[in-house]
Amino acid sequence: MDSVKMAFDSIWEKKGRSILTMLGIIIGVSAVLILVSVVQGYNADLTAYYEKQGVNKVNISLTYYDRTNTTDISQELMDYVEDSLSQVTTGITPSYTTTGTLKYGSNLNSTAKIYFGNQQWSACNNFTLDSGRDLLELDMENRNDVCVLGSYVAESLFGYRDPIGETIMLNGHPLTVVGVYYPKDGSAEESMDDMIAIPYTLNRKILGSDLFTDFTIKVSASSYMSSVIDRVTVWLEDTLNANTATYTVENGNDAMEAVSDETASLQVVLGGVAGIALLVGGIGIMNIMLVTVTERTREIGIKKAIGAPRNVIVTQFLVEAAVLSGCGGILGTLLGYAGSVIGGKALYDMLLFPNFWMVLASFFFSIVIGIGFGLYPAVKASGLQPVDALRVE
Repeated sequence: MDSVKMAFDSIWEKKGRSILTMLGIIIGVSAVLILVSVVQGYNADLTAYYEKQGVNKVNISLTYYDRTNTTDISQELMDYVEDSLSQVTTGITPSYTTTGTLKYGSNLNSTAKIYFGNQQWSACNNFTLDSGRDLLELDMENRNDVCVLGSYVAESLFGYRDPIGETIMLNGHPLTVVGVYYPKDGSAEESMDDMIAIPYTLNRKILGSDLFTDFTIKVSASSYMSSVIDRVTVWLEDTLNANTATYTVENGNDAMEAVSDETASLQVVLGGVAGIALLVGGIGIMNIMLVTVTERTREIGIKKAIGAPRNVIVTQFLVEAAVLSGCGGILGTLLGYAGSVIGGKALYDMLLFPNFWMVLASFFFSIVIGIGFGLYPAVKASGLQPVDALRVE
C-alpha cells in the first residue's frame, strides 16, 4: 500500500507530465473500444437488414438454353416442395422483381419494386399484413387483378386515406388494392416498404411471358437448410433436361454469414491497429520512468544505503508505472464508452456499448503494458550503487 500511495503522490506532483504520459494509453484504449464497437454496430446493422429480408431462404434460378423445347416445371417444383418437403419448409413462391410506374389519381410512384409471387410470397419474404388481406390461392387460379401494397407505397399514393378496395394503375394496368403490409424498414422511398406484391399468374398480362425462372423456398429452421438444398438439387437434376436448361441453388444465409466473417476479421485488424497506440503509450511510460529514475537517483541511493533490497526498489517503480498506465486505462475506457455511444447514434442510430470483456481486456492490457515497459527503468534504478547515487546533487 505504501508503494501505491507513493506512486499516486509522484503522479500528482507531476500532474501535467503524467497526463501527457498517459495520453498514449488513453488514446490506445479508447481507440480499441470505439473501433471494435463501431464494427459490431456495422455487423448488427447488416444482420438486421438481412433478417428484415428474411432468413433461412433457398433461392432457385433456372436458365433455359432452348425455350422452344423447354417444359415449364414451375408448378411441378412448387408441388414437390409443398408435398415432399412440407415438414422442413414453410412455403415456396415464384420470385420475380421489376419496376414500373404506379398511379392513383394525380399521385405517382416510380421507385417501387414490383414483386410477382403467390399466396406464400409474404411468408417467404418476411412481410406481415397490416390491413386488408394477403394474396390468396384463388387469386392465382383466377388471375385476379389485385395487389398488396408496402406501407410506403400506400402512404405515397393514398396519404391518410384507406387504400383497401381502391384501384391503382401499374403501367396502365388496373389493380385493386386488397391489403397493406406492416412497415418493416422505416417506410421510406426505396426502402423495403417501397413495393407491391401481385399474383405471379398476371405475368402474361403485364410481362408478356408465362415462364418463371426464379423461386424462393422458406425453410422452417437453419438446421434444415443443407438437407433442403441437397434434396431440391437432386430433384432438379432428375427433372430438368441438361441439354436445354441448367439451374443454381443458393443458400440465402450465405451473404449474412459472409458479412459476419468479414466484420469479425475487420474487428481483429482494427483492434490490432489500435493496439499499436497502446504500445506507443507504453514507450512513453518507459521514457518518463527513465526520467523519473534520473530525478530520484539520490532518493534511491539513500534507500539502498539504509538496507533496502533491490526488489523493494523494483516494486516501487513497477507500481508507479502500473498506476500510471492503469489511470490511463480508466480514462481511455470512459472516453471509449462516450465515443462508442456517439458513433453508434451518428452512424447507425443505435446505442452501442463496448463489450464488457473487451473493456476488461483493454484495461488489464494497459496495466501489463505499463509494467512491461516500466520493468527496464525499475531494474536500472535497483542496480544503482549507493555510493554513486548519493554523489548525485
